[in-house]
Amino acid sequence: MSYDICKICGRFFYKSGRIYCDECYEKDKAEYKVVRDYVIKHRGCSVMEVSNATGIPVKTIYRFVEEGRIDIDEKRKNEQID
Repeated sequence: MSYDICKICGRFFYKSGRIYCDECYEKDKAEYKVVRDYVIKHRGCSVMEVSNATGIPVKTIYRFVEEGRIDIDEKRKNEQID
């Protein structure tokens, strides 16, 4: 049996090929779907726009971008957080 530390919450979990524990994996999957659907409907949006519209934290959206799962308009990606 192999264990790892969840990259989101920091808890130990049984490693089953994922980098997140089961709880964080399910939450991540749901948040990703919300963000993905918003970005598809609102091309050219910024991270702040997505966060404000969906309630998903900016940090989570940046993680999706860094992982290559979401593509946010590069010109607007670094907008200041109000």
